[in-house]
Amino acid sequence: MNHARAALAAFGAGLVTLALPVLADEDLDQIIVTGARAPLSIAAAGSAVTVLGRDDIERFQARYVSDLLHLVPGFAVSQSGVAGTQTQVRVRGAEANHVLVMIDGMRANDPASSDEFRWETLTTANIERIEIVRGPQSAIWGSDSVAGVVNIITRTGRDASPLDAYVETGSDDTLNYSLGGQVGDASLSARASVERVSTDGGNVSRSGDEDDPSKTTTATLNTLWQAHDALSIKLTARTVDASSQYDAVDPFVTGLPADSDVLLDMHQHHAQLGLELGPAESRIRHQVRAAWFDSENQNFTDGIEGVATLAQRLTFSYQADIRLGEQLLSLALEREASEFQQRGPVDFGDPNQREDMDINSAIIDYRGRLSDSVTWQASARYDENSVFDNALTGRVSTVWTISDDTRLRASAGTGRKNPTFVELFGYFPGQFISNPELKPEKSTSFELGFDRRFGERLDLQVSVFRQDLEDEINGFVFDPTTFLATANNLASDSKRSGAEVALNWSVAETVTINANYTYLDTTEADVREVRRPKHSGSLNVDYLFLEERARIALAAVYGGTRTDTFFRPWPDPPEVVTLANYWLVGLTARYRLSPTVEMFARVSNLLDEQYEHVYGYRTPDRAVFAGIKVALAR
Repeated sequence: MNHARAALAAFGAGLVTLALPVLADEDLDQIIVTGARAPLSIAAAGSAVTVLGRDDIERFQARYVSDLLHLVPGFAVSQSGVAGTQTQVRVRGAEANHVLVMIDGMRANDPASSDEFRWETLTTANIERIEIVRGPQSAIWGSDSVAGVVNIITRTGRDASPLDAYVETGSDDTLNYSLGGQVGDASLSARASVERVSTDGGNVSRSGDEDDPSKTTTATLNTLWQAHDALSIKLTARTVDASSQYDAVDPFVTGLPADSDVLLDMHQHHAQLGLELGPAESRIRHQVRAAWFDSENQNFTDGIEGVATLAQRLTFSYQADIRLGEQLLSLALEREASEFQQRGPVDFGDPNQREDMDINSAIIDYRGRLSDSVTWQASARYDENSVFDNALTGRVSTVWTISDDTRLRASAGTGRKNPTFVELFGYFPGQFISNPELKPEKSTSFELGFDRRFGERLDLQVSVFRQDLEDEINGFVFDPTTFLATANNLASDSKRSGAEVALNWSVAETVTINANYTYLDTTEADVREVRRPKHSGSLNVDYLFLEERARIALAAVYGGTRTDTFFRPWPDPPEVVTLANYWLVGLTARYRLSPTVEMFARVSNLLDEQYEHVYGYRTPDRAVFAGIKVALAR
């Protein structure tokens, strides 16, 4: 893991609680676009919601979104090395491909990467807002949203400065920079940006001294044309070019990562065209969207091309939002056509193949009000799948506003996660053979929440949850006929339950203390599941001074003990190991020289703590970074 990525977790420790929905009127009235098919206020959301704004990203100088997710209650992040290497996010004990990531409402999980989102490629320079909804969302957003949804909302010409840029440098020859600008007016606007994050990294294996560099370049374009009060057209495009070296596992002697010349090149392209018809307050509004996703993941060993996985996805959707007095009915139709390719040298088998899958979906989302203090939401989704049996999922939620200071919320839902292309068809010579007989995973989830404001300075949010998963897919089952790994549905259920608590205390006008804690119990066949800490949390003190031109944040993130699997060299069986708990402490500082120029600095892993997210991968040492930012006034 590289110094910048792991340490940013410490810096943002208070970020999430700063951005958590509280009971202040202005926060409850805040509109989100992720908790339903149509925008709704946080006050009407029956699930736990976290919203991170642009101010939060800049305050804690996060370069990767995954660094912020270390801080979200219920989230567990596992990073296998330096910046740019595989990063997995698990929500409330679910699998890494059970959380859906959308970029401006467009599905961004990669079919060529086991339906996981490539978190190591998502940098922050052009992000305006991050909406996180935890709990079952399959009835609203489909297969990948069994445990939650993260919606990345990028910056537009309406919310950014005419020209903004930053440059940062620091330990491990890190160099990060960004340039963005916008033109236009209220009727027609466009924003373009380019961003690069690069580092020479460090040696993540327990032996050797080879550094593993990485680099990520992201270019984005956002255009919005308000052609008429009743017609708006939006075009978004995003391209990512990333590469990272990493240490492969030595399968014969140690079973641990060792210095090696292994490289992963990743290329992603996203584009979406959306039309909205009807004035904002009209009785019926229509939305039409077309989205395209393309990815390529190419592996190299000693400079020689290995197996590559590629994917393309086309999505077309239509939605009508119909107002029925105080009720809102959303009806939607979607068609998703995905294609998976694998190519590589023919060795002990032929990995070259092309597979496809089509899903036609119908969605209904109904929101209503039982009284002035009780709102409710009911959703259902029917998926017609070209590979699996058709499926129906559902979700219900309610919010009871007891008083201006207190509210209760509850939700329940079913979910379904289809097997991935890799699990069904993938073949990796000498390593993995697929299983086309797999069944989809099915889940049932429940959540209860309590939000309370004490006076004007202290806010509390509590959530308790449970999820039962049937037919869980284990992708690392030994096949005695081929002596390779394969994927199977497990006979026993996986059970996940826990609680999340967040506190926000405004000690004074210039001092804020934030804390959050998550307890998680997740087992399969009474065995604790890997890479999911039972206890985790964060504590942060934020201080403004010099008439708010300067800001310092001292933060600490706690990662509790967690288990992992050590795949010992054959013929020894795999071994369950325990990773030690850790505290990461970090310090950030910012000073505004003028309305347009700001200097910033950060120290990561201040106490030089040693820890591991993934067994066998060393962690970053203490590191220092500094930079300058310029943003012209509008």
